[in-house]
Amino acid sequence: MRFFIGILSVVLVAGCMNQKSRQFKAYLLGDWRIENPILQSFIRFEANGKTTYFMNRYSYERDSLAEIGKWNLEEIRKGQYADTFLLSIDKQPQKTVFKMIALDQNKIKVLDDQGHTFFTRIEEKN
Repeated sequence: MRFFIGILSVVLVAGCMNQKSRQFKAYLLGDWRIENPILQSFIRFEANGKTTYFMNRYSYERDSLAEIGKWNLEEIRKGQYADTFLLSIDKQPQKTVFKMIALDQNKIKVLDDQGHTFFTRIEEKN
């Protein structure tokens, strides 16, 4: 009986984490402005795992001079009020890991060794 309850608990926890993973991946898709203090840069996350980083507004608007990489959700860390999502971006010259907290539908707080910055969703022009 204990074995059955243990297995059921593992399955339920894994199911919940998988659902959170799918929800966060769907939430992340699209274009985001990176609120750097010096320069506004942009990043695009696509469903196929591709990511595109634009150094400034000009390169974003022209869709040029971009760095291409692959993104992957590595881990979800359960928090007291909000979960932290560890996202890795594999591009040259190195792999980068972002610690992200979703603040609302259009804003993410990204934590790193130097402090934090915000990503703000770019609304599509119709």
